[in-house]
Amino acid sequence: MSYFLFYKPFFMAQLLIAELLFTVRLRKRSKFWLRYLLLVAVCMAIAILIPVQPTNAIELSAVFLGLFAVTYVGHLLCYDVSPLTVLFCLIVAYTTQHLAYCLCNCMLVFTNLSENVYGVYTEEAMAQQGNVNLVFGLIFEFVIYYITYYVFFLLFGDRIKKNSEIKLQKTSLLIIGSVAIVLSIFVNAMVVFSELQSDLVIATNFYNALCCGFIVHMLFSMVTNVQMKDELDTIYKLLRESQEQYETSKKNIELINIKCHDLKHQIRKIGQENLINDRAIQEIADAVSIYDSEVDTGNVAFDTILTEKGLYCYKNKITLDCMADGHLLDFMNEAEIYSMFGNALDNAISAVRQIPDCTKHYIGLSVCRVHDFVTVNIHNFYEGAIACKDGIPSTTKEDKENHGFGLKSICYIAEKYGGKASVRAEGGVFDLNILLPYRQSE
Repeated sequence: MSYFLFYKPFFMAQLLIAELLFTVRLRKRSKFWLRYLLLVAVCMAIAILIPVQPTNAIELSAVFLGLFAVTYVGHLLCYDVSPLTVLFCLIVAYTTQHLAYCLCNCMLVFTNLSENVYGVYTEEAMAQQGNVNLVFGLIFEFVIYYITYYVFFLLFGDRIKKNSEIKLQKTSLLIIGSVAIVLSIFVNAMVVFSELQSDLVIATNFYNALCCGFIVHMLFSMVTNVQMKDELDTIYKLLRESQEQYETSKKNIELINIKCHDLKHQIRKIGQENLINDRAIQEIADAVSIYDSEVDTGNVAFDTILTEKGLYCYKNKITLDCMADGHLLDFMNEAEIYSMFGNALDNAISAVRQIPDCTKHYIGLSVCRVHDFVTVNIHNFYEGAIACKDGIPSTTKEDKENHGFGLKSICYIAEKYGGKASVRAEGGVFDLNILLPYRQSE
């Protein structure tokens, strides 16, 4: 049996492992593992049973691309995502496998463990490689592949969000990447059927490895750019909604304060005429005072959000302790103030409401000036573990696609004004710190 007949299932196993690494986060169809085991069985059977012996570079390239096409069809039956998403992940996987193959060839030839490319598929070439210990060669190849797969999964695999689709701004870049990897495979096939010196073998495989690395980087950079654009669009949308909500809340609170102020006078007048007893009057007056306790920090937008969240906290028996000079925020856009503190207080309220101990239903907020900076601190108790990504706590809601933008919006607003937002969660206390360069309002 020719060596190539042995290498086909060997290659298929390498490819399937790489493909699993980059597709494992995709949304799966029902009975996934049964489907996947069937996929593996069919792919391995095709790789073993088809008796193909390529005689030139074109035929060799066609065989590998054909095996890749088989895995693509199988993955479409396993994952409940678009064909484009599957194609993207499998191209990345094949590129990673080919990069590992090229690196392995470079190392084997460079270390004089083989006079030819390891993995050459002709009987003549194999006969010339008697100096290579087959077992040691397989172990060596396993180590190279393992390291390559591991590094590329750490660098790029985490960028594929769980149960999400891969969004591409321009499919033309995916086509370019696909053509590039096909050319790389063809160049390698030409090396296999050429009698090149070891230096040229190393140079060619190293060049192919660099091309593969660039292809993967390019494809994921494209995905990252689209994800960042989508997040920025969402933040802009939230800011526009905050502007509308701020205007509505401002008018409603002003109207409530006016009505409550008038109502208190009417209650006193009723009391003076002895229509109801003093205790009932006092209870009514206290209830009305809750809505008449207008916050005055010196900044209208800040006062609006504090009044709104303060009423919510009072209703839900949450202590909101605030020491703030609102004038320090006058240089900021009103809607951005409303959005930033609204998101921060919403997160704090959500955290403390999950704590059974009512004594920990406390939120502290401070805004003060330290030298040439405005410092904002919002702290609250929390329970459980907080997972962070890129320094930002991940949302605990199930719909992660449409949630988790609150803190990102806060960071965006802080950075817009040349500042920085950071979080710290230690000892059951969550701290949000925002540092902004102080500017006098114009």
